Amino acid sequence: MADIIDNSVGKDAKTINVNFLSKNEPYIAIIDDGCGMDQNELEFAMRFGSQSSLEQRDAKDLGRFGLGLKLASMSQCRALTVITKKNNIISAAKWDLDHIIETKDWSLQRLDNNEIDSIKFVDILKNQTSGTIIYWENFDRLLNGSTQPEKLFDEKIDIAMSHIALVFHRYLSGFNPVKIFFNNHRVDQIDPFFESNAATQPLTEQEIIIDQSIIKVKPYILPYASKLTNKEKAIISNSDLKHSQGFYVYRNKRLIVWGTWLRLIKQYELNKLARVRVDIPNTLDSIWEIDIKKSTASLPDIVKKNLVSIVEKTVGRSENVYKYRGRNVNNDSLVHVWNHIEDRGSLQYLVNKDIPLYKALEESLDEKGQGYLDSLIKTIEDSFPYSDIYFRVAKGNDNIVPTKLEFSEVYKIAIDSIENLRSKNENIGLFVKNMDKFEFFTKYPDVISAIREEYDNE
Repeated sequence: MADIIDNSVGKDAKTINVNFLSKNEPYIAIIDDGCGMDQNELEFAMRFGSQSSLEQRDAKDLGRFGLGLKLASMSQCRALTVITKKNNIISAAKWDLDHIIETKDWSLQRLDNNEIDSIKFVDILKNQTSGTIIYWENFDRLLNGSTQPEKLFDEKIDIAMSHIALVFHRYLSGFNPVKIFFNNHRVDQIDPFFESNAATQPLTEQEIIIDQSIIKVKPYILPYASKLTNKEKAIISNSDLKHSQGFYVYRNKRLIVWGTWLRLIKQYELNKLARVRVDIPNTLDSIWEIDIKKSTASLPDIVKKNLVSIVEKTVGRSENVYKYRGRNVNNDSLVHVWNHIEDRGSLQYLVNKDIPLYKALEESLDEKGQGYLDSLIKTIEDSFPYSDIYFRVAKGNDNIVPTKLEFSEVYKIAIDSIENLRSKNENIGLFVKNMDKFEFFTKYPDVISAIREEYDNE
């Protein structure tokens, strides 16, 4: 659907109506008031691969391969009808897979006036100066085999509406916005940067010039959850934005890729408020390797080096939002496994993610694995048995004793930490020297002695 709306926006449409019916014979009709097409332009647009991706395009063009209208439509339905009006003349053509199979001829159907008059919503087009209707029917892939096709159809429509609200959010806001309706319900933008929130921190926009084309890069730091409005919290909960730190890549203001650092850095918990808007013109499609669906892009090396410092500064600001929230009140010089955090009068224990083994594990995982690790740590922290410990200690229970590991187990933990430092060419001698500064190892002086004896020359 986003591909279809690309075409409407590229043809200067200001109002786009998505009309649909999930009962009986489901359909989707996407109706715009753009400049429309004449018969020749229509047949050209209905041709597969109608324009090379290497051809120079209009600056506002959101297409690339000349395949979006056809492939996007045929991925959803078996029959695609396009009715369009330009210079007060209405033209229509249809791709129907069942007709192609029946006639054994890959032929485009050209509709006459009587056939055009029988199409739903054509009266809307007749009352407009110009415009286009994209009509989908016979939803084979979506509905075949479904026991509740109507419910499934409506669910997919809801997903599509949310997706459109995010992908086209910059067209849906600002001066003279594009208006998109789903069955007369206007779609509100979903702004991933929450720019209207006073607590959002927009950072300085920078420009990267490549082949005389300008890439604009603007970082944002989102507000912490407590400073979001109820509407913004609902947006995060009900959309793709919950775990979507990273780059937001736009092509002519149309969102293509989001929620990834494009392998420049790894995703971390403290980074999750950091988002970087990257605006690329359609003249640089080839170096970004934007795919046919306009849903993926790769970060070219020529751009990467320019983005490193921008990302590091943005991530640093994101971390600071979290750091001010709580204060580590461990008042000794030891490195603790559990950090004792005081936050506006409340007290909690959080896992220290700076201990060597945690950092080694985190760095060894891909983004998906890091997500699992983060979820596990949050589960452990959230399940810390404060009440049970308080109750038992208050009752004077002397049976609570710390876990005691075997020498071999602790020794292995120390060796694993050292080998990780060695793999990163870090100072092993400093770690060995300061082992008695780690709370965990202080309980095992025999291990500290053994390690120091073995690594005294490092």
